[in-house]
Amino acid sequence: MTRPPAVAGVFYPQKAEELKQMIGSFLQQAEETKLKGKLKALIVPHAGYIYSGIVAAQGYKLLEKQKHSFKKVILLGPSHYVTFYGAAIADEDFLTPFGKVKCGDATKWIKEGLIEISPEAHSQEHSLEVQLPFLQETLKEFELYALVIGTVNEAKLAKFISEKLDDDTLVIVSSDLSHYLEYGKAVLKDNQTISNILKGDAADLDACGRTPIKVLMHLAELKGWKPQLIDYRNSGDTAGDKSRVVGYGCTAYVELNTS
Repeated sequence: MTRPPAVAGVFYPQKAEELKQMIGSFLQQAEETKLKGKLKALIVPHAGYIYSGIVAAQGYKLLEKQKHSFKKVILLGPSHYVTFYGAAIADEDFLTPFGKVKCGDATKWIKEGLIEISPEAHSQEHSLEVQLPFLQETLKEFELYALVIGTVNEAKLAKFISEKLDDDTLVIVSSDLSHYLEYGKAVLKDNQTISNILKGDAADLDACGRTPIKVLMHLAELKGWKPQLIDYRNSGDTAGDKSRVVGYGCTAYVELNTS
């Protein structure tokens, strides 16, 4: 069984050739970023590619030179359509215009009261889907563990995920920032959210994926990872009106070099 694309032709091109050209253009435009340590996790946006694709590409460009470093991806995104407690892990492969993305064994992730299998939570969810073509173009081959996050104890979920990590696993959190503020107000609000993420302060995050971000912040604390801002823009900078914008940030988490 495979989960078919829900937003191909809406958030990103439906035709593989057009999609490849668009992602390739974004990656070519993205600037090279020097990380302060070994990449362990990314926060990337999940809007339509014309709005947020260039910001996402700033993060995914980091993978082009490290595609052999990661064999597994743990992908976390907020639930936009279904209300539930805990996290829902995908138990079927995903299909994109580029082909199939294989998921790992979801049954090993089930934990009562924390993680369940819920096709309903995944069927229309775009926050995870829009990351997959970028991953297919940069990592090429990888095993996916995709979780839609509802209302959850972030610390408990982070602890559980920490036990699933190894050296060849990358964690990706899918989240946009503030929504539909005037350009100047959005920049101020988003800068505050980004500052809080960089300080490790989860109290005030104006982001639709605030819960997955908090899970990552707990995970980073457990593992000693440090955040590094890669890029920030909003839809007023990319392809939208400046009277009502959506914010997009890209942050990497790294394991500092100790040698």
